[in-house]
Amino acid sequence: YSYMLDTICNPTERNDILYQWKTDEHLLKRNEFIGNLYNEFINKQDKETFLRVLIANYILEGIYFYSGFMFFYNLGRNGRMPGSVQEIRYINRDENTHLWLFRNILVELRKEEPDLFDETHIKIIKDMIQEGVEQEIAWGKYVIGNDIEGLNEKMIEDYIKYLGNLRYSSLGLGTLYPGYEKEPADMKWVSLYADANQVKTDFFEARSTAYAKSSAIEDDL
Repeated sequence: YSYMLDTICNPTERNDILYQWKTDEHLLKRNEFIGNLYNEFINKQDKETFLRVLIANYILEGIYFYSGFMFFYNLGRNGRMPGSVQEIRYINRDENTHLWLFRNILVELRKEEPDLFDETHIKIIKDMIQEGVEQEIAWGKYVIGNDIEGLNEKMIEDYIKYLGNLRYSSLGLGTLYPGYEKEPADMKWVSLYADANQVKTDFFEARSTAYAKSSAIEDDL
């Protein structure tokens, strides 16, 4: 993202944007939700704080980042910034592996420490993912709203609730938002852009940039 900023603004403007989280109350609130959970684990490393920091990473990788990808893919489908959109696809492809990692850690943790997934802790997980979803919906409406061609507040809310459902259900915990189990029909273009197995050849590398093997990690979490 810093590289993209370097192409459209001077270093001073770039730094102002990168550190906007310090002065923008909406962005600060969103960042503090995840950041405070990291700090909690640094200060007190036990099983419960480990669970919460894993969920924090899961929310960051699987909801916050994917919401950001959505914005760039919308630019792509409207014929804008194709080079930047392709860079985001590479990032998205890598984030799939991070998301898969945290999901698998949580699944294995449930087997090894079943007490961390009792009714009380499942409520903690549910509340955390819901908080992440609500934070990201609020952020999306704030920065995108109804002012960007191809997106509106309803599409943003529907898609992020779908992401929350996807992440929650992939942990074997059921449905978080009834009615949002499937990717919204008007947002199916997101998964088309994000498909890591879609064959695309880089002109300079002259080789496939997609994962084409059967072992490829797909975003089915």
